Amino acid sequence: MLEIKQERLFGRTYQVLSEGTPVARWSARTWKSGGRVEVAGQTLDLRSANWGRSFEMLEGGVLRAEAHRSGGRWYITSENGDYELTRQSALRGKRRLVHEERVLGEFRRGRFGSGLTAELTDVPLSLQIFASLVVLSLWQRQDAASSS
Repeated sequence: MLEIKQERLFGRTYQVLSEGTPVARWSARTWKSGGRVEVAGQTLDLRSANWGRSFEMLEGGVLRAEAHRSGGRWYITSENGDYELTRQSALRGKRRLVHEERVLGEFRRGRFGSGLTAELTDVPLSLQIFASLVVLSLWQRQDAASSS
């Protein structure tokens, strides 16, 4: 199980845990859709482009994964294959990760909407983290839009 938790209430830094063990930290920049992830000594940059319709994860300037929106759906492309982030319904905020029509797992909001948990099978850790951060960013946007 992957978990992403805020380190402090109203903070912009998140701790990423895999099976309860800390594996990474994500420091969101003041720009809501970006940040930096530190995983096992590697620094991965998460950024948004195309008016928030795509996300990229880079390592040393090399693209490792990309998520993009097309027709209201979100797709993730990585060196491990192509995936889709789906929702069971427009009313339910939970998203699922799908690969070749097979559901690999689901993302759920953390307590008080301040993070998430994900149960994903057969997905490399770096891709789990990237997909989870994309979902978390989408939820944060949705929350900001609904509160204004």
